[in-house]
Amino acid sequence: MVAGRRVRLAVLAAGAATVLAGCGLTPGAAAVVGSERISQDQVDDLTASICSAQLAANEAQAAQTQRIPSRSLREGALGILVENALAAQFGDAEGVEPDKQQVSEVVSQSESNLSMLPEDEREAFRTAVRDNAEGQSVLVQVGQQSLGSGAGENEAFQEGYRLMQEWSADVDVEVDPRYGGFEDGMFRPGAGSSLSVAASERARAGTEQQLAEGFVATLPASQQCG
Repeated sequence: MVAGRRVRLAVLAAGAATVLAGCGLTPGAAAVVGSERISQDQVDDLTASICSAQLAANEAQAAQTQRIPSRSLREGALGILVENALAAQFGDAEGVEPDKQQVSEVVSQSESNLSMLPEDEREAFRTAVRDNAEGQSVLVQVGQQSLGSGAGENEAFQEGYRLMQEWSADVDVEVDPRYGGFEDGMFRPGAGSSLSVAASERARAGTEQQLAEGFVATLPASQQCG
């Protein structure tokens, strides 16, 4: 599998504010990717597990615990779920199945990390890891078909990802605009039209990508990871 992307689930952190209920989609949906509906509950569950994984990693490395605002964790969680859904549907369209042995190895490697999470958060993380590994396997195989079997894994992955982006232009993808938008074949955090306008100076500060020092500490506990 592609090194660097394996740890993606454990390093999502930055941004601010909470996500609100969906609007313009079916009730309770954060996104719809083709025939697959991604619920707000799925985003919440994965966000919680990513937060716990980040805190566990910090503790294991004796790193200073950093409070993380939750908006980008939620955006990142939805981005993972959208990308996983796209890759699965792309594989179906191309007639390519994930390498079961590779996927099993990745999931097995993640089990030691899962033991550090609260029991009720493990399944969401495990599912995301498995789906992500399956998607990566599909993209590598599609890329190798395009470039030839001699292509390296990273090169093949990039080619597969490019082809998936082209293919996804014809897929009906809707995203709750309070998370972001779907443009040029990929989920873009914060790219959608906000349905709630930040009125106060403090609220506007929470929408900035680079947060002012000390801002995170002023957020309610429910809006922080840490």
